[in-house]
Parts: sequence; C-alpha cells; structure tokens
Amino acid sequence: MNDRIENQDSAIAALERQIADASVTDLSEIEATQSNLAMQVETLQAELGDTIADLTERMAALERLPRGEGGNAIPAIAGYEAELDALRAQIQDMTDIATTELETARAEAAAIEENAASAARAAAGRAAVARIQTALESGAPLGAALGDLEDALGESAPDALLAVQDGVPTLADLQEQFPEYARAALTTARSEGVSGEETSGFGAFLRNQFDVRSVAPREGNGTDAILSRAEASLRTGRLSDTLAELAGLPEVARAEMSEWLALAEMRADAIAAADILSTSLIDN
Repeated sequence: MNDRIENQDSAIAALERQIADASVTDLSEIEATQSNLAMQVETLQAELGDTIADLTERMAALERLPRGEGGNAIPAIAGYEAELDALRAQIQDMTDIATTELETARAEAAAIEENAASAARAAAGRAAVARIQTALESGAPLGAALGDLEDALGESAPDALLAVQDGVPTLADLQEQFPEYARAALTTARSEGVSGEETSGFGAFLRNQFDVRSVAPREGNGTDAILSRAEASLRTGRLSDTLAELAGLPEVARAEMSEWLALAEMRADAIAAADILSTSLIDN
C-alpha cells in the first residue's frame, strides 16, 4: 500500500505542475495581431477620411462659383462625386475586412483562453481525484480534496464520496475484521440448518463443537465454501469479488455480517466513484 500511495503522491505532484503550466497562456501574438488590426483600421479611416474631406471641400467650392465662372463646374462636380463614392466604398470594404479579421483574432484569443481554463480545471480535477484515491487507501478524511474537486468540476461530488468524507474503512481494516464476522455468520447458518453441510455424523459434530471454518478457498454453494472464497478474494484486495461471493450467503448469515458488509460496500462504492471520475477526467 505504501508503494501505491507514493506513486499517487508522484502523480499528484505532476498534475499540480500541469495546473501551473495551463494557467500561464501566451496570448501575446494574438494580442499583437488585434492591436495591429485596430491601428490599421484607424489609419485607413483617417487617411481616406482626409481625402474625402478634401474632395468635399473642393466640390463645395465649385458649387459656390458663379455660373459664368464655373461653366465647366457641373462635370467637375460629377467627377468629384464619383470619386467620393468610390472612396466611401473603399473605406467601407477595408473597414469590413479589418473588422472581420479583428473579430476572428478576438474569437481565437477567447478560444485559447477557454481551452487553457478547461485544461487547468481538468488538471485540478485529476489532482483532486488522485488525492481522494490516496485518502481512500489510507482511510484519511476526504473533505479538503472533495472541496477542490467540486471547485474544479463546478458541481457536487458523487454521493458515494460525500458519504465517506470523514474517512473510509481501509482494506487492511476489513481484512482484519472479516474472520470474526465470518465465524459468526457460519455459526448462525449451522444453527439454523441452512449452512448447506451435513448435519449428522461425527464430522458435523466436530464442526459444530469447534466452530471449524475453512481458511483456504474451496468449491461449493455451502456457507463455509462461500466464506472461504470471499476471504481469499479479500486477502488479495479484490473487494468487489468478495462482495459478489457474499451475496450468495443465506439471509441469516448475511444478517450476521451486515455491519461488515455496510463498511465494505461503502468502501467499494467510494472507490468505484473515484475510478469513474478519474476515467472521465482523463478522457476529457
């Protein structure tokens, strides 16, 4: 277990470095593009605006000329008006192009910022899940890690994890407690005649007298056989297999193990919830 915790600590440190890297996004190139485009638009508008103003002034001067002096003014005015219209159209075209490019640059910058924020949230979520998994191994409280997880996800943590935020029974605890509960379950099953064993003969007498229980896994549907396989799975850390085996016990035997089963199921549910979160955060 110590090796697993050390590996998870290393994973957490790596994820924290990812969070720091994701939080520093270089937008200088896009910002420079935005600034240049804005300056180009302003410069173009100023230059063409000056030209239009000059032509407008000249056209007005022509219009003020007396008819005798400005016999050729009307054709000139028409020419200036055509030139003005062309310049106005050019201003509009260039402004539209620059505005489109500016909006595109802004959209790209917003997308980069959002991607960086999403990456940072995902890295923070993975770091929180790694801390949760470490706490599940050691039985430590999950409260702080759950808070960080909710901040990263923007939603509540799974109920299975909230239920054990003060700590979950460790695998070692469950392994240590199992024999006592198994003996009680087997004794009750035998006394109720539902153990699936022979109830007569010297072998049955010895089993009942000395509370004999199999400690090596064996085949069969009897209570002793089920408990032997469940304990073997538990010793190798396969808690889900243990719970699957114990589901086949007679009801009276399960009732004797109800406290242990509640703790084991709480641990199994919390681990499953953490694994699902870890997978979803990696996929995203």
